[in-house]
Parts: sequence; C-alpha cells; structure tokens
Amino acid sequence: MEAGAVLILGFLLLLLFFLSFQATSRQGLGRLPPGPAPLPLLGNLTHNVLPLYHSYRRLCQEYGPIFTVWLGPRPTVVLCGSEVLRDALVEHNKEFSGRALVPVLDHLSSGYGLTNGNGEQWRQLRQFTLSTLRNLGMGKRTVEERVQEEAWHLTQAVTEKQGHEFDPQPHLTRAVANVICSMVFGTRYSSDNKEFQELLRIIASYMCFFRSFHAQLYNIFSGIMHFLPGWHRRIFRDYDRLRVFIRAQVASHRSNLDPGAPHDFIDHFLLQQAKEQGKEQSEFGDENLVALTNDLFIGGIETTSNTIQFALLVLSKFPEVQARVHRELDRVVGRAQRPALRDRLQLPYTNAVLHELQRYLDLVPMSLPHTTTCPTAFRGYCIPQGTTIIPLLASVHFDPDSWETPEEFNPGHFLDENGAFRKRDTAMPFSAGKRMCLGQGLATVEIFLFVTTLLQSFTLELVTDPGAIDLASLRRAFRGQGLAYKLRAIPRPA
Repeated sequence: MEAGAVLILGFLLLLLFFLSFQATSRQGLGRLPPGPAPLPLLGNLTHNVLPLYHSYRRLCQEYGPIFTVWLGPRPTVVLCGSEVLRDALVEHNKEFSGRALVPVLDHLSSGYGLTNGNGEQWRQLRQFTLSTLRNLGMGKRTVEERVQEEAWHLTQAVTEKQGHEFDPQPHLTRAVANVICSMVFGTRYSSDNKEFQELLRIIASYMCFFRSFHAQLYNIFSGIMHFLPGWHRRIFRDYDRLRVFIRAQVASHRSNLDPGAPHDFIDHFLLQQAKEQGKEQSEFGDENLVALTNDLFIGGIETTSNTIQFALLVLSKFPEVQARVHRELDRVVGRAQRPALRDRLQLPYTNAVLHELQRYLDLVPMSLPHTTTCPTAFRGYCIPQGTTIIPLLASVHFDPDSWETPEEFNPGHFLDENGAFRKRDTAMPFSAGKRMCLGQGLATVEIFLFVTTLLQSFTLELVTDPGAIDLASLRRAFRGQGLAYKLRAIPRPA
C-alpha cells in the first residue's frame, strides 16, 4: 500500500475514533451545554486563541453564560457571569469543587499539595493550611506587623531613589516575597541574597510559562509533549531546583524544631507530622510539605506584587485620584504613625480605589479549572461527573449588567450615594466557594498596607505622559508576560 493511502487510512481511523468517543461522551447523562462544533482530535483548538478569556467572552456572547468547548477530545464547560458563577461555586459548591487535572501542575506536584489536589488529601491539607495561617496571624496583628516591617523596608528603598525614575517591580516582588518567606521559613532575605534571587527567578519563569501557549499545548496534548523538547523541560528542571531549596529548609527546621515554640508554617507542619506518626494513612509527609510550600510561594508572590505594581501605575496616571487618597490618609492616619488595618473602616475612598483596582485589573481572568464531583444537573443541562469546568472571572468583572462603567477605572463602583464603602458580591478577584484562593486574607492586607504606606510618604509620577497610557493594553500586559515601567516617587512635604 502506498504511503499516501496509509496516511489517509490512518486519518480516517482517527476520525472514526474521535467521532465515536464524542458520541459516547454525550450519551447516557443528558446533554452538555451548547458550543462550537469541534474538529477531529483537535477539538476547538482554533477557538482557544490566546488570551483564552477573550475567546471565551466572545463565545459567551454567542452561546450564552454556560457553553462547551472541546480541548482535544475532552469536553470543557465554561461558566460566565456573576449569577451563574455564584450559583455553581457557592450554592452548588459540593458538585463543582473538584480540581480538574492540569497536566503541567500534575507533573510538577506529582499529586501532592493543594493546587492540584482532590478528595480527603485536599480537604485535610486545606483545613490545616487555613488553620495554620490563622495561627500565624492571618488578619491579626502578627501578620500586620510582618507586612508593616516590609512596607518600611520598601519605603526606605524608594527613599534612596531621591525622586529619580525607577522600576518598582523588583522592589515590590522582593517585599511581597519576604512576607511569604517570614511566614513559611521564619526568615526575611536581603535583596542581594543569591538564594533569594534564584527563588524569585524560578517563580517568575514558571508564571510566565504557565500563561503561555506552550503550556496550553502541554495541557491538551501532554501525552505527546512530555516526550518532546521545549520550554516545559527547562521549567521542570527549575522546579526541581526549587524543591531542593525547600527540602534544605525543611531539614534545617527539623534539626532546630522547638515543639513548644513553633515559629512558622514549616514548624507547624512538622509538629502535625509528629502527631500523626504511626498512623497507617497520613497526609503529613515531607512531599506534601514541599508541595504546599511551593503552592504558597507560587500563589502568593507574583499575583500580589503585580496588583500593587498596577495600583501604583493607575494612581500615577490619575493624579486627582491619588490626591484624594492623600487627603484621606492625611486626615485619618496622619504622618506620625504607620497605616494600620484598623484604619480601613475610616478610609472608604482608599478602600474603594483598591477594590476597583483589583476588579479592573482582573489579574486572574480564568480560575484554575474545576471538575464536577458527580453527575450534575445545572440550569437545564446534565453535566457528567469528571467534566472540566472553567469559571470565567473576566465575565464577572466586566459584566455591563453588574457595573455602571465596566471598561473604565471607576472607584465609584464601590461607593454608595453617601460616599461610604460598599462591598460588591459581583467582585471575585480571588474566585469563590471551596476553591477560593487561600491567600485572600494575606493578599488583602499586603495590598492595603503597601499602597497606603507608600502614598503616605510619596507622590507618584509617571516618567511618560499620563495621557498616553492606555490602561486596557497595559492590563493585558500585566496578565501576560508582566510589564516593566518607570515612575518617580517624590517625597511629600511634612
């Protein structure tokens, strides 16, 4: 048989397999939501154009707030709009709380940790992590003091610029990372520490990869991509180095552990590990500790530092907004004392600005994929158990039915008619439900204290013409590969 005929026959067999797989997957459990027709083997790859949230927002307009796309031969249900997301993630949290397999994460974590976990392991580790972070002072004075200390170091670093232009990104990343380091390792690092610099490089490289088309291809075709050369191999090697660093920290903590005075997250985990020694089944092994530490670093550094970086950019672009925040800070906090969490209730405009910054930036426009834990009847559709679910957070934050001016930066979205701060259920920067970001409390503290401490001391100015800054384009850059820009921090007169 000629080679061409063999290729045609092979393609037809693959097509037959795909069509039978697709037909089988739709049988027995009712109907999936509507969506674009998939191609053989490729599914809706042509519709999955980066950035995905843009493609899915367009499909939402065509097919409605619940639709299906095929990633290769696998169906994925996308949820849009605050009403649908809250219904799924909060009201039906048991059915939608599974974590879908993300091959990149699965390869890196080997099934350990929280990010890619499910079942009893995930439940126990999540409960322990939340409890431990509370014990370390999440939302309490101890964490507030850690953040205030880093805010002071940040202010000193900015003061040394003497009003000259500088890139705030590395300073913010180090400040946020040191908060995590103090909570997890019990240590803060100087900016010139080589291990610290390598840690930040690996995390930045990983986040850049995770948002790339290369990572999307790996997640769809992992069975093939795993054996091919490419960017993913470099990321896997870097991740191995990160694990080696964390294991060294664990070994050091174990040799110096004082059971009566645990200082940080690793100490608390090791104490729990000792309590469960001898148990036939325990989730508190070293591999879960290493994976959990990775989860805290990767989830807690870049997202928070990028949000603060964007906040400084927006405040520099809108000097009238910055001036109003200055006036409110001067009236409530003054200059003699540092901003504190207790001040938030008396800073409605500042609070509204920070909430609007998070809505408008929409830094995580798509939540990590969920999966249905059982056959699920939802809003007229029957979604099979194990179906991948993508909550489209961007559809919530730019919904014209929920926001007066969704495409504009408008602090008034979070103020009532009397100028008091109002909370909006239609804002979900940390997602919602059981899979809501564990670090929400810490991130909220960091964003508030870092921004207010800087504005207490400085007036921020862009190096370029503020009118030439297109925030929509810059917002996409922040979500993608990150953005470097320069500003001046002019010391405010006493």
